[in-house]
Amino acid sequence: MKTNFNNIVTRLNRKQGFSLVELMIVVAIIGILAALAIPRFQQFQAKSKQAEARSNLAHIYTLQLSYNGDNDTFSNFTHLTLGGTAGGTGGYAIGPSPDAGVWADVNTCNTTNDIGFRVTDCKKVRYAYDNVGNQNQFTATAGELDAGGSTTRRVFPGCSTGMNDTWQIDENKQMYNLVSASSQNALQGCNN
Repeated sequence: MKTNFNNIVTRLNRKQGFSLVELMIVVAIIGILAALAIPRFQQFQAKSKQAEARSNLAHIYTLQLSYNGDNDTFSNFTHLTLGGTAGGTGGYAIGPSPDAGVWADVNTCNTTNDIGFRVTDCKKVRYAYDNVGNQNQFTATAGELDAGGSTTRRVFPGCSTGMNDTWQIDENKQMYNLVSASSQNALQGCNN
């Protein structure tokens, strides 16, 4: 048996790589995967940002129950963040497009309120919190800051629609995401 060492050495020294067609196929597959993955990533990111509203509303619910236990009524302190006074005079209400530019530093988004609700870092907050209560019931609302426009969106940064992400909780601990006139909540509207 004769072995030709020159053929073996020649084959080992020959450099082999990917052809242009193979490289273009891989680039196309990566592009398709990215086109499918980025919207899902943004959707999961928005859901995690909505956790702020759900968590703070659950905290407001607990504070309202405590206040009710001490005073036999629910607090009617209207604006829990962005300023405001008891009964709703002054301050900044949650409207169709609350603007985070109303406050600039760490302390100005909080206000003194009956139930003791505070946001820890005003620069990172994504929602403004509002409350309406009486003897037997209350409704607390979390409205997305900078909503209604396509720029500086805090919860849905890539969404081009003008939908406002709004959450509510009541005295029965029923929490829900409000829907718009198109019968969709903000997450559904931004993913269509």
